[in-house]
Amino acid sequence: MLHILIAIAGILLTIFFVIGTHEFAHFAMARLLGVKVIRFSIGFGKKLLHWHDKKGTEYVLALIPLGGYVKMLDESEGKVAPTELPFAFNHQPYYKRILIILAGPAMNILCAWVLYATIFMVGFVTLRPIIGEVQPNSIAANAGLEPKQEIIALDQRPTSGWPSILFRILAHAGDKDKLQIEVKSANQTSTHSLDLATWQLDSLNPQPLASLGIQPYEPEIPLTISIITPDSPAAKAGLKVGDKLVMLDKKPIKNWQELITTFSQNPEKSYTLSIERQGKLISIPITTGYKQNWLGHKTGYVGIAPLITLPKDLLNKVQYGPVQAFKHAWQQMVDLTYFNLLLLGKMLIGKISIQSLGGPLTIFESAGSALNYGFLSFLSFLAFLSISIGVINLLPIPGLDGGHLFIYVIEMIIRRPLPERVLDIFYRLGFVLIIFFLLQALLNDMLRLY
Repeated sequence: MLHILIAIAGILLTIFFVIGTHEFAHFAMARLLGVKVIRFSIGFGKKLLHWHDKKGTEYVLALIPLGGYVKMLDESEGKVAPTELPFAFNHQPYYKRILIILAGPAMNILCAWVLYATIFMVGFVTLRPIIGEVQPNSIAANAGLEPKQEIIALDQRPTSGWPSILFRILAHAGDKDKLQIEVKSANQTSTHSLDLATWQLDSLNPQPLASLGIQPYEPEIPLTISIITPDSPAAKAGLKVGDKLVMLDKKPIKNWQELITTFSQNPEKSYTLSIERQGKLISIPITTGYKQNWLGHKTGYVGIAPLITLPKDLLNKVQYGPVQAFKHAWQQMVDLTYFNLLLLGKMLIGKISIQSLGGPLTIFESAGSALNYGFLSFLSFLAFLSISIGVINLLPIPGLDGGHLFIYVIEMIIRRPLPERVLDIFYRLGFVLIIFFLLQALLNDMLRLY
């Protein structure tokens, strides 16, 4: 129950932060430039809460949390009294309209910059990107990569850890080109060229490293139970701290990851767990319990864990002072903006399947998981999502901020408003595109989560 409550809190915080800051920036800029705001809404559809301020603006919290909007006084949306025309959006000079539209995406990018700078100032620990296993006959194996090598650069750019490596590998998706990986082992460096001509990446659940044949190094963890959750299936079955795991249904247990994966994929399933206790082999029947996320999806568990102590030589501590933190945060934003635009471009030309789109369910699931993992993980998720929302909103798609900017730039160039018929076709096309991508993203979410 606590896990579900934290997940719901993560979802709500994400909605209010990412959407709220975006729409508030539109609202604040409009007020600053003398435009009357009729409604400020978080969400669409039925009103759950609403109130008015002294200036007549209505504030709304609506049922469908898939975005928000700021409705301003505008003749295109209804009749405006002659005395209020100076406060109407469509009566403002183009520079004011552009500033109001740009304020939303700009706020998303600013928030991401501050969040990443905060993360860098607080500091975090990352695992050194050391290769654990290389699958025989894989792309990595054919390139000559070997276990225990540390990846220090991709495409001649230094790596800071596994997350940056994953992003740079994904940047090659659909290109069928070559990936240059520089590795270090025994104080010697070497460069390997991975031929991606036959690279296959799962569209719904991409696993960049595994698809290349690379398994990250993980220090061996003793198969001894160190933690048992109270009232868990393990506690009820009679397992004890200090028990050594030997077999599951008479099959030898190789490592913790294999065992946990088996349990998580099989909720409410009965097993026979063989353990060694005080020199004796004991068979204990156990039935996996389940944890249910806010979408109703069940994940199996038994409530046991090892005591993990990672060697210090496997860890990298990342922490900077304020100036350096903002500098590294800016570079992080530049890299992620490029990454977003690159993947969107590849999707448009067909190099990446449209099944890779993530929709609201994936975002909400990620928000809940991020908050359960910890505060810094949640801040990182908010920062990444803020950049993505900011970048997408600047695309010249009808109905988005970028679509409005596109129209205003054209009208500034031709020095007259576009015909109503042209605008009607433009916005109808945008509506169809948005509905299509939203339905496809929702379908992908359902396939991915279930």
